[in-house]
Amino acid sequence: MPFFGFIPSKELLSTIQTAQQKKNSTEPLYPLRDKTALLINEEIIDAILTELVRRFPVSDKRDSAEKLAGYIKSTVAVLLKQLMSKSSNDVVQQSIEFSEKSLFKDAEGNFRVGEALDASLVTNLKHSFAEIKAGNEVNKAALTEYYKQFSEATVRHFMNDFNKTLDLGMIKRKAADIGSATVIKAVHIAANKIIPHLSKDELRVMAEYHDTLFHY
Repeated sequence: MPFFGFIPSKELLSTIQTAQQKKNSTEPLYPLRDKTALLINEEIIDAILTELVRRFPVSDKRDSAEKLAGYIKSTVAVLLKQLMSKSSNDVVQQSIEFSEKSLFKDAEGNFRVGEALDASLVTNLKHSFAEIKAGNEVNKAALTEYYKQFSEATVRHFMNDFNKTLDLGMIKRKAADIGSATVIKAVHIAANKIIPHLSKDELRVMAEYHDTLFHY
């Protein structure tokens, strides 16, 4: 099954696995759920954006990407803190099952946190990365669209699908939907602003690094 996945910190992996082990425990599990969700928000943005940007030379594009990373992190963290509240273990178990579905093993046996992706999207991204690494020209407009598809799939999984496990009331559900739509819009604007203007060297840096995050 094709998937996107980053290698989680020891803290995040341990939190996910502890929640899984205690799934049927009588002690309150919502603190583990909350910690997992906030750590995933931090680490997924670091994996996709911050780590990439660190590899770029200093430029306006780097500044834009860094600002975007900070904006998404803070927006999602504020939203998560509003949505997550003290919950019964019956409710939290849905979130634990969600985190189980978000845990993958790569070909080397490393645990990765991410989501299953459409096979054609992974193929298109991998093909683009291979072409860039081979020194060939790629269609930047098409590459921008692939990244938009990937970002939408990621927001849908880690925001929309996760939020469904929280047993939200109508007002919080509406806030959650607005939050995910805001993040998607911000990422689309940034993709249009950044990807078409990447230099050959910057494209190569992106291809070499991001190629490690997509798996079959």
